[in-house]
Amino acid sequence: MSACTGMFAVSPPTTAPSASVTPVDGSAAACAPNIDEIVARKDTQSDDAMSDDLADRYDAAAAEVFEQVRAFAPAAVVAVRSPEGTWAKAYGAADLAAEVPATTDMYQRVASVAKSFVGTALLQLADEGKVSLDDAIDDYVPNVPNGSHITLRELVTMTSGLPNYSDNPAWWDAFESNPTATWAPQDLLAHAWRMPTSFAPGSDMEYSNTNFVLLGLVIERVTGMPLAEALQTRIIDPLHLDGTTYPSDATMPGPHLNGYTLVPGPSQDTTWVDASEWHPSAAGASGAMISRADDLLTWGRVLATGQGVLSAPVQKERLAALGTTNLGLARFYGQAIMCTDQWIGHDGNISGYNTMLRYNSDTDTTIVVEATGLDGTGTPPRVYVIEEYFSALAAVAGHPFTPKVIPPELQFQSLVPHL
Repeated sequence: MSACTGMFAVSPPTTAPSASVTPVDGSAAACAPNIDEIVARKDTQSDDAMSDDLADRYDAAAAEVFEQVRAFAPAAVVAVRSPEGTWAKAYGAADLAAEVPATTDMYQRVASVAKSFVGTALLQLADEGKVSLDDAIDDYVPNVPNGSHITLRELVTMTSGLPNYSDNPAWWDAFESNPTATWAPQDLLAHAWRMPTSFAPGSDMEYSNTNFVLLGLVIERVTGMPLAEALQTRIIDPLHLDGTTYPSDATMPGPHLNGYTLVPGPSQDTTWVDASEWHPSAAGASGAMISRADDLLTWGRVLATGQGVLSAPVQKERLAALGTTNLGLARFYGQAIMCTDQWIGHDGNISGYNTMLRYNSDTDTTIVVEATGLDGTGTPPRVYVIEEYFSALAAVAGHPFTPKVIPPELQFQSLVPHL
């Protein structure tokens, strides 16, 4: 697994340029220029079916992408909800061996989308006065490097400087040797603590799964509940996200998309490996969750507006905290949310599964993309598969999204660091 904004990616450590970012004054305005309007936006989305004409336009856009990427992304579920209605479509095979077609009601691992749930739960606790974002992490978890100087705010905004445990070659070797093994949070942290810190707390920004493993422990300590129960009672149940879970084991509920990847490592082998039941504890609070497209349509709008989970002042602060990458790609990260071209949400990938959910307030539209197989590959110019789907759908929605082209030095890794 490698660090990637919004992602929990299972891939070997890489010597490619780090996915680091530096906050820039005014970046929140560039990403979310109408924060007050986003938070107050009246819900005009419709659960009714879209008109045949509009549905056909979305279908044509997604189907064209599927034909281009199906060789390395064998299934996709895409969904859109807007004032014009709701549309969802599945493409390809959920099970290649059994030739089971993908359907829109199938579950999949959503990887770093879990960070958006964990971050929201933390902000709820802060809003309730049970924690302060300016608390030091060592008030809750002992033996963290620089722990007396790293705040919860710096953890949730990826500005702590703590190393990403999944970039440790020793961790990768252990995961690769037994991807079905169970990992405790402290096991993951132990691999992080064997690496040097990246920078002084608050002085820079670098995507690190370690931050959210720690925040999961904070939520457990403050609530007195296992993280799964805290997320269930605080977010999942109130929003009636019946297809969303923080799993306790590796079993995938049915029906589900099989998550196909290549043999672990930077290989050009074309033999698929089914990673569906590789143990999600390897991701822990940074990426272990499971969901479905219908739930993600709901969550995407809630995450961007805060409506139903956070007070308006807290959500405004969340949006205002967005930062920008140092890669010049106009991609922004805040308090467990991200934004590109004013599409706000979170993305994720893990072995075999790629997910992207974003909301745009100008059009009151949520788009969800779930794709199995490999992200970050394709025919030149190489782009990330979920971003290619998303860009095609966003164009139909009327608010464009520019997919990111993969730098040449990263084009032949099966799953690479994203920002």
